[in-house]
Amino acid sequence: MRVINFFKGMAMGTVETVPGISSSTVAMLLDIYENIIDALHHLTTKKWKTHMLYLLPILIGMACGMGVSVLVVHYLLENYNVQVRALFMGCILGMLPLIWQSGKKIGERYQFKHFFIMVLFFAFILILNFSLEETHFQITQATAFDYAYLFFAGFLASIALVAPGISGALILMILGVYETALDALIDFDFKIIIAMALGVLIGILVTSKLIRFLIQKFRTAAHAGILGLLAGSFFILFPKENFTVFEFIISFIILVVTTFAVYKFSFRQ
Repeated sequence: MRVINFFKGMAMGTVETVPGISSSTVAMLLDIYENIIDALHHLTTKKWKTHMLYLLPILIGMACGMGVSVLVVHYLLENYNVQVRALFMGCILGMLPLIWQSGKKIGERYQFKHFFIMVLFFAFILILNFSLEETHFQITQATAFDYAYLFFAGFLASIALVAPGISGALILMILGVYETALDALIDFDFKIIIAMALGVLIGILVTSKLIRFLIQKFRTAAHAGILGLLAGSFFILFPKENFTVFEFIISFIILVVTTFAVYKFSFRQ
């Protein structure tokens, strides 16, 4: 069990409750994304024990990271929203060159069809964010339907856990259960947590097999889609509220520094 994977998982979990950025995006930055997809795929094979040992410290780290996110990141978003968003935007911007390079097979270049896929996924993530209105799914006295809906929400959010660029928190906001999930984590409401967790678990097992297949068989096209999703999420993170000139200057500096740091870190090898 590698201790470093615990901290990588913690970094992934820290952003998972923030609408606009996903843990899979961080996994790509930390160069463990394809390893995680491969390990998730093998959980339903005879080699599951070996791959579970690889995933375990990451999962524990993610759980701890989500705890930190609920308590710390949301405090920062409430009090320093523009600056925190600039930090996440810099992470995405600095990582795009690595994703671009990773999608190129030896001797192969991006073709027109790949650019079309980029534009398609870029438009999809923007439409998902700006066209669909947030709903508010209120739970007073939970029924079987409520738990089924929470399971379904967890299943859809799991796609965001596996596919870079799509935020699980954003999906939950659109489905109207983001605050419900957040309150359940804070209040330790295990009925709600278990219902959503089961949806997430099954969704991850299904989606990871599809993503693994696409990366293996259509690597350039898959990375083109990822590039489109990440580029779209960059604009999703742009602050919607008004901000002062001072906040703009500080945030711009954070954006530039983070972009450069992530770019250098991603190509460290």
